[in-house]
Amino acid sequence: MSIERFLVFGSVIAWCVLSYCTAFWVESVDGYLVGNRRRVIAMWRIQCILTVLNVFAYGQLMRWFDDDAAREKVQDRRQMQIFRKRCSDFLLVFLFLGQAVYFMYYAPGFLQWLLFDLTSICAGIWTNMIAFVCGFGLVNLFAGKMKLFPYTARILDLLGKVPYLHDLMWKRRSQIKFTLIITLILSVSMYLSRDWIVVKHKTIKIKNFTADGNRLKLAVISDLHAGASVYSEQIHHVVEKVLENPVDAILIVGDMVDAPVEEIADRVTPILQLPVHAPTYFVTGNHEYYYGDVHEWLRFYEHGHITVLENESAMVKGICLAGVNDISSPKSGILNHDMDLLKATQRCPKNTSQILMAHNPASIKEFLVDHPQELSKVDLILSGHTHAGQFYVVLPVVWFSLPYLWGLYEIPFGGQLMVTAGSLYQGPPMKMVGFSEVWILDLVGA
Repeated sequence: MSIERFLVFGSVIAWCVLSYCTAFWVESVDGYLVGNRRRVIAMWRIQCILTVLNVFAYGQLMRWFDDDAAREKVQDRRQMQIFRKRCSDFLLVFLFLGQAVYFMYYAPGFLQWLLFDLTSICAGIWTNMIAFVCGFGLVNLFAGKMKLFPYTARILDLLGKVPYLHDLMWKRRSQIKFTLIITLILSVSMYLSRDWIVVKHKTIKIKNFTADGNRLKLAVISDLHAGASVYSEQIHHVVEKVLENPVDAILIVGDMVDAPVEEIADRVTPILQLPVHAPTYFVTGNHEYYYGDVHEWLRFYEHGHITVLENESAMVKGICLAGVNDISSPKSGILNHDMDLLKATQRCPKNTSQILMAHNPASIKEFLVDHPQELSKVDLILSGHTHAGQFYVVLPVVWFSLPYLWGLYEIPFGGQLMVTAGSLYQGPPMKMVGFSEVWILDLVGA
């Protein structure tokens, strides 16, 4: 059995074993460790998928050396073999580093310091690259078959009249060149724009608005993901952008961290400047439950005068601001810690405008089923989570698969949903240009 087949077969077997053993391993602990272990299982499943994709990517990219016409032009066969071996070694190391980023979250501190940035950059480059590798793989799989049918054959012939498109359809080396060039362009541009924080302003009209003076200005940030490849400098840069704007309140809509308190408290410390500027509120995202005890972070925020809304509400200049725990919180293993819209809004005064903080916009689907009457009272929901895909090549997938991606939406019962792409990034230090954002929302009466 070849090494490629062994890796694919091993990944399939590993996936099946993980599926069988997950319940036993997760249910053997209590409390926050349940959520931590679920994340570990998810990480190993991701490794199974990545292994299969890397086997495919290696095979596709090494086809560069299978071009007979190119081989005939090479005078020194031995030199060609040496070059092929070096390319193979480089590609294997790159694929390994890109895949290893998920292990870095659990690595000792010195190893993270040494390798986290390197592995996360490789993972970002890999993400851009694999989309085109898979795309051309599909072209190579179906283009020949499309030639068998008159209608599709005419389409291919029409496209083939453009010389460069003809090469992209039928010449492996042209496909690989295009993949490497576009991957480089995307990766460099997204790396440079990763922490270019853009302040975006939007006015949202709300019917029967009860805010004092009929106006409320909010700063909304989300998905900072401190830890991993996000350092205190990036957090401080986001804080500076918020402090430049006079607002009535600051809302942090989840996914603040990607590590336990004892490891990265110093990275998050800049966020504690926000409550001095304006009342600051926080709700959990899914990443709060992945590493360590979420309650340690909640105490950290509360000691820093950030109000944590755990299915709770607070009055802000005549409106009721409610916050729910993340939709993933029931799987955290923490008792009496779930997402409860009814509990979050029950203390809102009657006939008062309601704004809800809910990290994942998919929460709306659950609200529609469990609490439609309470949802009908909510005027505006503020969410994050989606990152708007974070990568250009991922954007079409999340746009197709998620109910809400980015921007302002009308939702059932007349309310509105605002989804931010997040202020920073998760994992690879890359993000689409202009999508590391701080929103300044000016809420006014309709």
